[in-house]
Amino acid sequence: MTRSLGPSARAFVLAVALLLAACYPELDWREVVSADGRYTVLMPARPEHQQREVVVGGVTLAMSMASVRKTGMAFGAAYADIPDGHARRAELVAAARDALVRNIDGRITADRELQIDGAAGREFYADGTADGQPMRLAARVLIAGPRFYQVVFVGQIDRLAEADVNLFLNSLRPAAD
Repeated sequence: MTRSLGPSARAFVLAVALLLAACYPELDWREVVSADGRYTVLMPARPEHQQREVVVGGVTLAMSMASVRKTGMAFGAAYADIPDGHARRAELVAAARDALVRNIDGRITADRELQIDGAAGREFYADGTADGQPMRLAARVLIAGPRFYQVVFVGQIDRLAEADVNLFLNSLRPAAD
């Protein structure tokens, strides 16, 4: 089980992100706090926000998303409240994983269960293509209490060295209830 990062650990993570940003000036890492979504995440630029309904495994979710697009890469974080009475959370996580992988006509290359600060879900990677370009998808899909979260990177394989996917995925912190 993972512990929550304290203020000094969060400051260290942010300092490392800023150091990495100096190596790749296109990525300007910053902490993004979603008060409504009750999460924090590092994003490589100021994100755009949007809301839309998404059907995941037959469940309609009112998804709130923050995303950043850079040449050949996209970073996103999203959350939604799970409708009352939906008890098949593992199926919802698996359906979200499968839908994300289908977006790049991909195949899963790694998949594992994950627990972070009381949230449970999956971390997975997939390779595929989009518009004829080889792509890599890296994501975490989590459920904490009545809330669904996802953090997703998708990008051209030749841009992976710049992306620091691990920093991005590891930065998602759902708030404890």
